[in-house]
Amino acid sequence: MTFGDPWFLALLIPLALFVLWKCSRARGAVDGGSEVVLDGLPRTMRSRTTWLPALLLTLSAVFLIVALARPLRGREEARVITEGIDILLVVDTSSSMLQAGLQKNVTNLEVVKQVVEEFVSDREDDRIGLMSFAALPRTECPLTLDQDAVIQHLRGVKCVQPNGPEDGTAIGIAVGNAARKLLDSDAKSKVIVLLTDGEENVMLVDPNEAAALCKDLGIRVYTVGAGTQIERNPLFNTQYEVPFRTELLESIAATTGGRFFRAKDAAALAEVYEEINELERTEREDVRYTDYDDLYHWLIIPAAACLFLEILLRRGPYLEFAA
Repeated sequence: MTFGDPWFLALLIPLALFVLWKCSRARGAVDGGSEVVLDGLPRTMRSRTTWLPALLLTLSAVFLIVALARPLRGREEARVITEGIDILLVVDTSSSMLQAGLQKNVTNLEVVKQVVEEFVSDREDDRIGLMSFAALPRTECPLTLDQDAVIQHLRGVKCVQPNGPEDGTAIGIAVGNAARKLLDSDAKSKVIVLLTDGEENVMLVDPNEAAALCKDLGIRVYTVGAGTQIERNPLFNTQYEVPFRTELLESIAATTGGRFFRAKDAAALAEVYEEINELERTEREDVRYTDYDDLYHWLIIPAAACLFLEILLRRGPYLEFAA
């Protein structure tokens, strides 16, 4: 809690001095002889509570002064200088990611999501965005410092329908679209982490041209070949592993100054993020605003109540009976 106009609290000082002065005068108002005479008289409720109206009046003044200071509940505006990089995570969601090549009985996509979620949780000072792609790219979450938002969108990423109109692996389109997302970034270090388990089969945009664009924009692309490539023999209804072709992913990484990783299991994916941690960081001023709730009305009510009771006790006729 804070105060909108804290200088009003200075009024508490003269109020305290006034109360002390009144108390000192009250102690010397009756001499010894008069006190002996008055002690022999019947005492009324008013005489027994002579101190209470003054106390209520003082409390009412205190409540009003604090109300004038405008107590506020909430966090104040904060300007935090952070160091970070802009990272765009690009995840393959073609139907081949439904295979269990990285971990037994778990799809490649689920393994990737688990590793990426841990990475996002550890990077509080970096702006992170999320894209998925198959035959077409899709922006899941724009660049943001809100790690929880990225994680929530990441958990909702799903593979496209097998053999559907969106199925395919369009690496060139994905890299080019990711570069466009980072075009207006003011960070010194801009990174794309491309996760895929296949090779380009939608030749609408040349992946090498997309890599050249990233190089011109100062964007590093880290490519990860995840899992194994499986082909099916429809004649015998069998599946067999084929060599993972890494030439294209290696070329994209080399062109942009990034690095290619071959990840055959979940542990290998973490190497990508260790490399990113070594990148140059850039200062960014993060301005955060928070709305405040005024609490002064909660002080006006007791101030009015104390003032009402003070008038009642000071002028109430029912207090004249003997007690």
